[in-house]
Amino acid sequence: MSDQQTAPARSYELLGPLRVRLDTAPLQLGEAQQRVVLAVLLLHANQPVSTDRLMEAVWGLAPPARALNLLQRHVSALRRVLEPGRRPRGPSSLLTWTDAGYLLTVPADALDLHVFGREVARAHTARATGDTAAAADALHGALRLWRGRLCEGLAAPLLDIERDRLEEQRLTVLEERIEVDLALGRHAELVAELTGLVRRHPLRERLHAHLMIALYRSGRQAEALSVYRDARLLLVDELGVAPGPELRRLEQAVLTADPALASPPTMRAERARAPRMLPGDVMGFTGRHEQLAELDPLAHPGSDDRGTAIGAVTGAAGVGKTALAVHWAHRAQEAFPDGQLYIDLRGYDPEQPVAPGDALARFLTALGLDGQSIPLTMEDRAARYRSELAGRRILVLLDNASSGEHVKPLLPGSPTCAVLVTSRDSLADLVALHGARRLTLDSLPTTDALALLRRLIGTRVQTAPRAAAQLAALCAGLPLALRIAAELAAARSHDDLSVLVTELTDQQRRLDLLDSCGDPRATVRAVFSWSYQQLPAPAARTFRLLGLHPGPDIDPTAAAALIGTGPEETRRSLGVLIRAHLLHHTGSTRYGMHDLLRAYSAELATRTDPDADRHAALTRLFDHYLSSATGAMAAFHPAAPHHRPSADALPDALPTVTGPDAARDWLEAERDNLVAACLHAARTGLHPHALGLADTLSRYLDVSSRYAEAHAVHTHAHQAARRAGDRTAEARAVYRLGMVCFWQGHYQQARDHLDQSLALFRQTGNAVGEGDALSHLGLVRWRQGHYQQATEHHQHAIALFRQAGDSDGEALALLFLGLSAWRQGECGPAIDRLQQALSLCRQLGNRSGEAYALTAQGWFHCSQGDHERAIELHDQALRLFRQLGNRTGEAAALNGLGESLQAGGRTAGARARHTAALTVATAIGARFEQARAHDGLAVTHLATGDRAKAHRHWADALALYTALGVPEAGTVLARLASLEPKAAGESSTLLLPGQ
Repeated sequence: MSDQQTAPARSYELLGPLRVRLDTAPLQLGEAQQRVVLAVLLLHANQPVSTDRLMEAVWGLAPPARALNLLQRHVSALRRVLEPGRRPRGPSSLLTWTDAGYLLTVPADALDLHVFGREVARAHTARATGDTAAAADALHGALRLWRGRLCEGLAAPLLDIERDRLEEQRLTVLEERIEVDLALGRHAELVAELTGLVRRHPLRERLHAHLMIALYRSGRQAEALSVYRDARLLLVDELGVAPGPELRRLEQAVLTADPALASPPTMRAERARAPRMLPGDVMGFTGRHEQLAELDPLAHPGSDDRGTAIGAVTGAAGVGKTALAVHWAHRAQEAFPDGQLYIDLRGYDPEQPVAPGDALARFLTALGLDGQSIPLTMEDRAARYRSELAGRRILVLLDNASSGEHVKPLLPGSPTCAVLVTSRDSLADLVALHGARRLTLDSLPTTDALALLRRLIGTRVQTAPRAAAQLAALCAGLPLALRIAAELAAARSHDDLSVLVTELTDQQRRLDLLDSCGDPRATVRAVFSWSYQQLPAPAARTFRLLGLHPGPDIDPTAAAALIGTGPEETRRSLGVLIRAHLLHHTGSTRYGMHDLLRAYSAELATRTDPDADRHAALTRLFDHYLSSATGAMAAFHPAAPHHRPSADALPDALPTVTGPDAARDWLEAERDNLVAACLHAARTGLHPHALGLADTLSRYLDVSSRYAEAHAVHTHAHQAARRAGDRTAEARAVYRLGMVCFWQGHYQQARDHLDQSLALFRQTGNAVGEGDALSHLGLVRWRQGHYQQATEHHQHAIALFRQAGDSDGEALALLFLGLSAWRQGECGPAIDRLQQALSLCRQLGNRSGEAYALTAQGWFHCSQGDHERAIELHDQALRLFRQLGNRTGEAAALNGLGESLQAGGRTAGARARHTAALTVATAIGARFEQARAHDGLAVTHLATGDRAKAHRHWADALALYTALGVPEAGTVLARLASLEPKAAGESSTLLLPGQ
């Protein structure tokens, strides 16, 4: 075979440290001057480069006298390196001499710089043809080729010039990639990346513009404007110039809520998002080559007629199932461009296994669904999950499943997806009924175990091979045990390896005498025990108590509360556990534990620490979570203090954070732990903590549309209240379950829960609770079209709130009463009540209530023909909703703007607002606002004579309204039947914001 035929086996990398590979083996490229020559030839690949230019590249403008001879020697050496099989002094087919200079022939796709250019060109072609997704794929692929600056580590003037040129090209392509990602609705994912880029490249106005758009589309209008202000100050200070016209236009668009800034209406946000949920790849992964190859067919789903491709990795505890699955998933992620879903099902945790319904809620959230569109039942969630995955290439990694039944609801129905499950169970039903390919994982072979030890310990494995082999055998070839043992060996570098092996052998014998029950953890318990016994007492106690924590991870502050130590002592103990591999980082300041270690630490705590000490530790932890959440909610929603415990009743009432944005970030970071704490407290009899957390979190879960979590929290709170015999707490839990049903559009279920809570509140003499139940029962009746009953409920609620001095409840009830009066044609009382509600909300600092009161007044003024005032009110509400991140309110205000603009004869503006409202409402699953947007769009199309589009939008509105069971369905049916426009000034659907 000729050299030319073998040329494609060579690959050249310039974008980062200079590398050349023959097949997959790296070549040694020689001294620095020789590598500079190669770099210049590669930069001009397939073009001749003169000797003068090469000499200048190596030695600058003053080359030595023998420069030409040295250059020829470098070229000869490069020929030997690049063509190791070439005959000495034989002709080269790669690096040849021509009259114009040296010519290095590089095949297509062999040089990363060429591939970069090709992918960028492919992206431009895709954008020109409207294929934005293909353009994004090409640009992401191009940028993945960059491993660092051009020929990093080589010093040469010519390379410095090329570095600057290519770095500018890279940044331009990066800006273009972000632009297409924004066009695909990926704004929420881009905020963090853009924030870092703006910090590193503060004078690039295009990056500032992209960050403003990403923030605005994420409902963070105030932050978007802050980015503009920071950019303006910087440009004036650094350059003495004002921002360019693009940034100035963008600032005006954000200030005026220009509908053109909304997410692209053709792309549903949840469909555009590609979830990337895989945990980090395994450091130092060793061996398992055959098993990885056995999993590789999963990377080609749909290649046969077996349906969804399912792989099952089974085996004993600690054998490395998760490590293998995660490592393979990282290798194969390019085969799944639509994303990767991951969850640790904790199937062997006796206290906190993840239920399939909860796992489905997390996956649907990761796929972009808002809480409103996540169904309540597991069966409905599974159906929605299968619909979301249909036709998408997504990998689903289900870690630590307890059985086949545990994962069946999580299986996609689409043959384009692949599923990888890890379990200690054989998963026989998954194999028999679903065609799963099972891979049973054994311990690491001795050679691989020794290779892992060699990587972790170093040369001591070679110098003491017998002891190393004994250590591998004592660890039973289990990767987790090997890593822990290796860390101890590394920490005791002065000891001979054989001494450590003797210690571990003695420890194994002692445990064998104590335990002969066949527990699968027994194979590694000796290593755990050996490592545990080396810990200082504070770290050992920390390790034991961490096994009691019910959540997926923990931060140092919560750890300090659990352990009962100060911050510095806690951090020292956590650091000791990290170094001993008994704990691992899950984030920059968060910690997690392998499930085997968690089980072992909990077992130690049960055996070592008295019941009273364990109870006290959990009490301190739940006190911390309750007081911290209370402080966060006081900053996040200060207007409703009675919806959370009194600070005076808490052991630590200091606020965790200050400011609503910081509070929201803290609540979001700790959400899983807070929910887990609430559920664990309810199950273990710590009822006051379960009920306190449910009370505290209720407003946050509602506002952030976390309805799946809210349903779980309030269901467990209901059970805890019944066990504790606390009828008032039971009433609150049932009331909140009713509100979850209302926000999800299940009006009859909402009414049943609210009726039950009303009866309980009356039995316990709780006037505020009775007012809450009545007020929201009136809201349900209002939505269903029973306006007189709604009015009676609201009037009764207002009287109760005033008697109890609850101004926050009174404000909302006044708002609802004003809407009921308006729908019954009582204009004077309606506007009076709405104005009272607005004034009260402003006095209380209830910005969410203020926004709803503003948009409600907008509906009223529109119905009275005062279109300009209505537009002004809806615009104020829209700004507030976007500042608060309330996307449901944003959709309602946009629809209100559309209705007011259309009523004033401004059809183009109305259509733009309804289009934006439909985009937002569809993205978050707000079916009521979707229907309302379709209704409004139908009116605008009819106004311009497009009866076909009007018919289509009214048909969509009718389907949604009918499914919700609301009276607007009859109005739309009549419009659809006649296709007659309504009288000017009559609103198409004038409903309460929130759906």
